[in-house]
Amino acid sequence: MYATMESNNRKQVNSKYQARPYCPCWSKRSGPVPWKNLNLCTCGEEQNLKEWSWERPPYVGSSWLVLTNDLKQVTFHPFYSSGTAVVRGNCPMIHNYHYYWEIKMLTDTYGTDILIGVGSNKVNISDPQFTFTSLIGQDEESYGLSYTGAVRHNSKVTRDSVGFCRGTIIGVRVDLWNGTLEFYVNREPQGIAFYNLRRHQVLFPMISSTAAQSSMKLIYAASWQASLLVDSAKILAASIKNRSLMRPKLPPGLWQTLRRQFWLTLPTEGCFVDDTDVDIELEAAKAMLIDVLPTQYMNGFYVDNVERDYRIVVWE
Repeated sequence: MYATMESNNRKQVNSKYQARPYCPCWSKRSGPVPWKNLNLCTCGEEQNLKEWSWERPPYVGSSWLVLTNDLKQVTFHPFYSSGTAVVRGNCPMIHNYHYYWEIKMLTDTYGTDILIGVGSNKVNISDPQFTFTSLIGQDEESYGLSYTGAVRHNSKVTRDSVGFCRGTIIGVRVDLWNGTLEFYVNREPQGIAFYNLRRHQVLFPMISSTAAQSSMKLIYAASWQASLLVDSAKILAASIKNRSLMRPKLPPGLWQTLRRQFWLTLPTEGCFVDDTDVDIELEAAKAMLIDVLPTQYMNGFYVDNVERDYRIVVWE
């Protein structure tokens, strides 16, 4: 079951939304960015919690995707694209737990589709290897948000959302106590998109892309067992519009618990940029990827069946 749009007016409003980065750091550059020069801003990455990582598909090699050593950052089609590549999380999501995870889009979005979502173990991730397709949301076993803003399931666009671009933080919130799925864009909830997810025994986080040299990074992943504490945190957060007003009214222990474990339910205080951290992250990314991708430029086109000449690569 999925949540449909409330009215034609809702659709018209959503169609006017434009994908935006989470913070101003990404406006410093325009146009395609080589993988070595990704703007590794750390805004939004203050909560260093990642309960799981990406799992390398058994059927693909480095020509399809590259994972950093910590299995958090993925570069799809590092040389050129001739189909659809997908990775999924190495930890299944099970009933009676709440899950929330976030992806930061590190490169420009273009091509047939780039999707973030969830899918069961019945999703066939090897069939679309040599076709350009919207893999996540293509069947009854998967649910995805496209960079275009389309929310997809069973080969249908069930509703429109904001979409995402380079620098956007995309959140996925799965409530397997109630069986709901909700997407977040730059920490803003987009409304419940799907219901009845409890019909699946297990679900996995998934991301897919047809665009060459498209990179995403897992920046946060947490889970909580369904409990009165979780429900209370959501109700408490919904009643407070300003975090600065919340802290003095709560006992210190409860405030620290909410801030540490349920920070996504609280109003945000904005972001900050630490140039030192950015430099460290950039050097680390170079070191982890240099063995597989020895040069930041590759000869040929960034091939996709939609706007295939959008980005051209030349010899270094």
